[in-house]
Amino acid sequence: MLAEIERFHKWLRRRSPGASTHVHYTSDVALFFAWLGKPPAQVKVRDVDAYIEHAQQSGHAMATVNRRLAALRSFYEFLALEQDDAPANPVIPRRHFIRQGERLPRDLEDATVERLLAAITHPRDRAMFLLMLRCGLRVGEVRSLSLGDLYLQAAAGKLPRLWLHGKNGKQRVAYLSGQPLAALKEWLELRPVASDEAVFVNRSGKRLTVTGIQKRLAHYCGKAGLWATCHQLRHTFGRQLAESRVPVTSIQRLLGHSRLRTTQTYIHISDQQVQADYEAAMARITKRLGEGGEAV
Repeated sequence: MLAEIERFHKWLRRRSPGASTHVHYTSDVALFFAWLGKPPAQVKVRDVDAYIEHAQQSGHAMATVNRRLAALRSFYEFLALEQDDAPANPVIPRRHFIRQGERLPRDLEDATVERLLAAITHPRDRAMFLLMLRCGLRVGEVRSLSLGDLYLQAAAGKLPRLWLHGKNGKQRVAYLSGQPLAALKEWLELRPVASDEAVFVNRSGKRLTVTGIQKRLAHYCGKAGLWATCHQLRHTFGRQLAESRVPVTSIQRLLGHSRLRTTQTYIHISDQQVQADYEAAMARITKRLGEGGEAV
């Protein structure tokens, strides 16, 4: 790995010690230079053009390409801070970043969720995935949970809650309903004594990694004969809130979204008023046209 990339890795880790950005961005930048075979000072705008074409021809998703471009641009911004004679940044947002249409969140059907939950028997794992499904936690937030973040003995008139360390160092509170609270308490009674303050630890008493949690979900998906991701559990939580007519601003706060527009996508996938209007319209159209599809 280039020495500049190693310094970039350390710089990112210092800036956001609780995030995984340093891992992904370092990997993305290393992949770019391994493909190009040039030192940072020799990279030109057209090299970035060629890399985008290569990534697209290799079948990489638009979001992946844009993340790699963001990583590369951040790398050159780091060089500009570090060096007086730093090379020009070859990543030009208006030229290189790929426009993406607005995509709706992919949730799970309720029947699929029940099949998955039936397959999850380990108390630790059941608690982890119920926190995603019933409280909307991200996989990184589950991993980051420490014993000091738990407030399970709520005062009168208040709900049990968790203190979360979210994306970009932001903190928020997540409330616990009966099902995830019971699962969490069951796990805590069985949790081995460990020096690590993590809520969810492995057999060695160490904090689980994000990859380790994802592998556990893949294991249970295999048992249940389905496929799901950790983020789909969170999406399902958002969709179920929207179906229960929770105000969009409350959903925003429960999911920890910075922008209301992000939260509104859950309304689009579960707009009961639109569904009712469509159903009523189809009934009127069918009555007017008759069973044969012709006006009567």
